Amino acid sequence: MKTGHVCRLLVALLSLCEGLRGLPAPRLKPSDPRADFDSIISLAKNLLSDTKHLFHHFKSRYPAEGEHKMDTLPVLSMSAVELANIQVPGGLARLSADLQNYQKHLEWLRRAGPVLRPLEPEVGALHARLERLVKRLEHLMSKLNLSRASDPLPTLPSHGTHWAVVQAGHALFHSLHLYLDWAARALVLIRNKL
Repeated sequence: MKTGHVCRLLVALLSLCEGLRGLPAPRLKPSDPRADFDSIISLAKNLLSDTKHLFHHFKSRYPAEGEHKMDTLPVLSMSAVELANIQVPGGLARLSADLQNYQKHLEWLRRAGPVLRPLEPEVGALHARLERLVKRLEHLMSKLNLSRASDPLPTLPSHGTHWAVVQAGHALFHSLHLYLDWAARALVLIRNKL
């Protein structure tokens, strides 16, 4: 090719580039909240699996017969009919508040001292995943312009004896396991209502 042809080709290409600059930028369509829900549901299911594994590990390391309870944990009192009728604003607000409650309980359990030190890496990882789920849920709620629940977080007791911490751990992991199973189902139902 001759130099003149190359120069004309370059000038033509540059003029095209200049013309493109004047075009409006393409509009980004807002993200679909259902995609955010899919991510949150996946995170909740993974957290459920991790909690189940940690609960079994905890039970084998710290065996304790019987049912253990903590009055400060969220209570699941929703029947199957009520679950089917769950609404987006109220359901997400409740999930957020309850998961924050569990987050506070895990922080409390982690500070229990030497009793649970052998499980600290697993409990810490579970706490980090729960925190990520809470943040994603709150982000989704802000995208949907939903208000957060303003329930006060419970005041937790002092750690007490080794046995009291073990009982609290059993109650917490059992309750969190059941709650996450319910939450994963509730999130699927809420997603389908969008």
